[in-house]
Amino acid sequence: MFSRNSRPLLRSTTLRLTALYSCIFICSALTLFVLAYSLLSGAVREGDRVAMAQKLREYVSVSQKKGLAGLLDFLRLERENIDVEEYLLRVTGPDGATLFSQSPEDSAPLPEALPLVPGPSVQWAFVPGSDPEGGLTEIGSRALPGGGSVTIGKDASEREGLLARFRVIFAGIMLPVALFGLAAGFVLARRVLTPLKDLIDTVRAIDTGRMDARVPEVGAGDELSELARLFNAMLDKIRTLITGMREALDNVAHDLRTPATRTLAAVEMAVASKNDPAELREALLDCAEETRRMVAMLGALMDISEAETGAMRLRLEVADMARLAAEAAELYEYVAEEKGVALSVAAVGPLPVLADPNRLRQVLANLIDNAVKYTPPGGRVTVAAAREDRFVAVRVADTGQGIAAEDQPRIFDRLYRADRSRSERGLGLGLSLVRAVLFAHGVAVEVKSEPGRGSAFAFRLPLVMDA
Repeated sequence: MFSRNSRPLLRSTTLRLTALYSCIFICSALTLFVLAYSLLSGAVREGDRVAMAQKLREYVSVSQKKGLAGLLDFLRLERENIDVEEYLLRVTGPDGATLFSQSPEDSAPLPEALPLVPGPSVQWAFVPGSDPEGGLTEIGSRALPGGGSVTIGKDASEREGLLARFRVIFAGIMLPVALFGLAAGFVLARRVLTPLKDLIDTVRAIDTGRMDARVPEVGAGDELSELARLFNAMLDKIRTLITGMREALDNVAHDLRTPATRTLAAVEMAVASKNDPAELREALLDCAEETRRMVAMLGALMDISEAETGAMRLRLEVADMARLAAEAAELYEYVAEEKGVALSVAAVGPLPVLADPNRLRQVLANLIDNAVKYTPPGGRVTVAAAREDRFVAVRVADTGQGIAAEDQPRIFDRLYRADRSRSERGLGLGLSLVRAVLFAHGVAVEVKSEPGRGSAFAFRLPLVMDA
């Protein structure tokens, strides 16, 4: 799946990658040819040069032993007895005058002016051949010990023509090779960029409102596949957050609508009461109660935000956790007794901890309130605090309806309520506030629950040893 991109072609990554891959491929092929051509031409030329260099060494050796005159006699004798007319040969004296010259019957002698200066080692050069259609002669020259020089040459037209044909063949091959390189580079570039194009297509789909769009995972196991997997995971998390925000807004709207409606009803009743003091007082009290409920919700939301962002100010002091547990349980004794729930405290003090006692009262109150609220008549709620090594462990357990496994990861989210029917009054902020306050103290809250058998919330605070 490729997206239609309106960007200019010259600015596209596909074109740049195609050019890069094609350039690498073509340059590699060119390098291989140059290397093969160098080895081939070197091997072909070396064979002729070895034979010519051997001849030159032989002539220099004769000149060194018998002198220049002996070399000339040797050359005349060689020409009469041995077929050496495949070579062009010329010997010059110390004054540069030609003393001996030899060439095949169908070839002209070597030119008088040569593009090299003879030295103690063999000097190589190419000169135009005598063929009217063009040709090439390779010559080698070496200085003689007593002065003068000996130059030998051989027609290299056939050899160089073969190498020239090889170059032409390569030039003809390079065109389809270049086209193949471009095609392969384009295919490779598109294949490499496919995950990125899928990513772009997914972002565009999300931009149009398709929140379920995801990047296809090809399973190659490379970095781009990992990017696709992480991007999809990020989208899943964002979708979860958006869903949570929508649910939170729905819950806020629902929870605020009820007290707002009651407040409005109280005001309307007061207006219709014909200035009856008793009815006006009752209406004002109802308005105050519902307003306190809304203020409590907003205050809880602010406390949670402050705790999660690290802005909550804690008034730390040494407090007795056993006493705090007993005080919190005492506040709910009447509510528990009225509902028929047994509320007990198992805490033997002192259990000194360094904490904000008012915030810990909030934590215990919310945990006990939830336990009593969701425990049916005849059930039991236990608040326990005890020493565990260097910590004070606090546990609030009940025998209530429990929490479903799928709800447990979300019960600490703001405004989330596992009770979809909302049969019990509440803001859906109690457990969020519990986690936030304990987070501000540097500890975490744990939950263990089984539907139909109750729940248990626990946390641990460091014990103050020298209190």
